[in-house]
Amino acid sequence: MAATAGAQSFGLPLMKSKTTLQRKLPALVQLPGTTVTIVVTGHAGTSELVQDFKSMLGSELLKNDPRLSIEDRGADSTLTCQITEFVHPAPTTSQRPGISNGKTPAPPVTYTRVTGMMRVSFQARAKGGGTVGSDNVAAKYDEEFDTSGNKTSGGVLGAMKNGVKRIKGGAKTDELNPPTDSELKTKLLDSVIQQIVTQLVNTREMVEVQLAKGKGAMDQGVKDAEAGLWSRALEEWTSMPALPKPVDDAYRLYDVGVAYEAMGYAADDDKAAMKFLDQASINYGKAIDSNPAEKYFLAPQKRIETALAHYEKLEQQKKSAAVAAAPAAASVPARSGRKSPK
Repeated sequence: MAATAGAQSFGLPLMKSKTTLQRKLPALVQLPGTTVTIVVTGHAGTSELVQDFKSMLGSELLKNDPRLSIEDRGADSTLTCQITEFVHPAPTTSQRPGISNGKTPAPPVTYTRVTGMMRVSFQARAKGGGTVGSDNVAAKYDEEFDTSGNKTSGGVLGAMKNGVKRIKGGAKTDELNPPTDSELKTKLLDSVIQQIVTQLVNTREMVEVQLAKGKGAMDQGVKDAEAGLWSRALEEWTSMPALPKPVDDAYRLYDVGVAYEAMGYAADDDKAAMKFLDQASINYGKAIDSNPAEKYFLAPQKRIETALAHYEKLEQQKKSAAVAAAPAAASVPARSGRKSPK
């Protein structure tokens, strides 16, 4: 459902449409066997957090790899996680001058800032004791909300998204209002768990994205994208002339980035995926440079950077495995075609 933006600083009648990408990431390591034991520890007073973490981690592993099952002990592999930091300070408030539309000064606006952080170290080991994979992951939350409950970091597209949901009454509370302590904890848990799971199993995630619409090729590209025809959408957006104002053309560049991102997730091999994702990152970066005020562009750029870093790790592991396998292959004596003398 598209909604027309209100009075904006750009010239074209920008509209937005939403669509969904299926974000696919291959596992960095292969868990041995089909059973896993999960052990989670934390500092004193975090027993409830530890239990929630263990439950959510197990659910995500099973959701992405139905072959797996969770065992209390004696499993083919053991996943040990330690929650090293969990911080969720009380929200802070501040006031800034409101935006006046006339001669009468607007009343000040109160803003609520919510922050939180979680750090986790994990190690996956095979039943025989060998380390399969390990890493340190972290999640941060830092958002500001105005008195109406709207995030102030969403930019034009984000503001339109929130506005449409308010009108339709279909918005989730945690999207339009400062999260409660419980909601913030869930957000942080989900973020660190996703980072762990993407390393251990192949993952598929549905990501809702906003597309900018305009006139002519901009609108036709959105229609193609909504139909899943991303290569055609890309052709529409890249073949049309750049919009005269950089702040306007930023939305075309952003749409180009979304198309490349979608094609990257649909690619058949890792090299093609990296190529498309790299192009997505370049175009998201151009969009940010052309219109730095549009903060909605930041989330896709971060999402792409995470995906590229994942593929780069995968590529590095493949190279390391090839190097490790080379001496073993060299140590095997070559067979000679000559017969030994009698």
